[in-house]
Amino acid sequence: MIKLFFCISMLFLNIILLPSEGITPYKPTDKERKKELKIYEVPQKSRFTTKRNGVDSSDIVYYMSTPPKSSFPIAIVCGGSSSKNDLLSIIHFHRYFLQEFLDLGVAVITVEQQGVDNKNIDAQEFMMHYTRSERLYDHENVIENLKSYPPEGWNGKLIFLGVSEGGPLVTTLTTQYSDITTATINWCGAGNWSWRDELWVFMEEMKKEIPWHIKLRMNFPKWVPFAIDFSLPKTRQDYDHIMDQALQDPDYNKEFMGMTYKYHADALNYPKCDYNKISTPMLVVAGDQDTIIHSSDEFVKKAKEANAPITYLRVPGMNHYIRKHPRVIAESFEWLRRQFG
Repeated sequence: MIKLFFCISMLFLNIILLPSEGITPYKPTDKERKKELKIYEVPQKSRFTTKRNGVDSSDIVYYMSTPPKSSFPIAIVCGGSSSKNDLLSIIHFHRYFLQEFLDLGVAVITVEQQGVDNKNIDAQEFMMHYTRSERLYDHENVIENLKSYPPEGWNGKLIFLGVSEGGPLVTTLTTQYSDITTATINWCGAGNWSWRDELWVFMEEMKKEIPWHIKLRMNFPKWVPFAIDFSLPKTRQDYDHIMDQALQDPDYNKEFMGMTYKYHADALNYPKCDYNKISTPMLVVAGDQDTIIHSSDEFVKKAKEANAPITYLRVPGMNHYIRKHPRVIAESFEWLRRQFG
């Protein structure tokens, strides 16, 4: 009886001690996105932290999924922009493209933005620190931590994938870590224009989408009760004045177009790409209906002039949202597969 009890106890203990499953691949619809993230728990074995620069700063949180292989590269995957009214964990982006990487035998790492830790979100902390540069620093810290403490099975090689705002980040990281980079995919985020010019074109296109009856009310004086103020400057001169104000006073409490003045000032000062430092294969994907398409065209032109190994997929009829084009996603991962040959 005692022996039977001991065996049952050990079996129960073994069940408890079995390692939890890793992060599960999942492609939620737009309607499912927020609901799914509210209930999804990141397995503890897949959550990691490393120190962030600054005495009072919280730790950097990042997630890692590994394929069932003894040797693999790691893909650093950077999502697009965020806002305080639509602030979600990077785990959504991680899970969305996870299966494609696992099918190639590639591990995936995604890095949370400061103030975000899966379901725990501090919007105030996020807004205080949300800039391209701070996202870049966090990714650099994670990569340096990987190099100092290599995960078991990592072959020392990196792959980068960035979409939208993640595009400039992976471009910079590609030039910084060219010695260990296998390939880079830049979805709808490669541009040669300045942030000032790209945002202006985006805003002008956005104005065209505003219904005529709202445009009519926008043109009434602000003291008219039913007038609507969208805070959209009417001229390039007015717009440039706002951008100049952001540079002069990069305050995270002031906002324009959903981003803080601190964010705009940083984006305006973010270093342009040094095309001569792109020495590893890069796939640039852009839709011809995207507002930054001509900026992407110039990026590719300058990269090729510098003899960078660029492949350009210019997609007819596609706008800025690549997730709505599964064929383009499949072509991108097929391109990545060929880089292992």
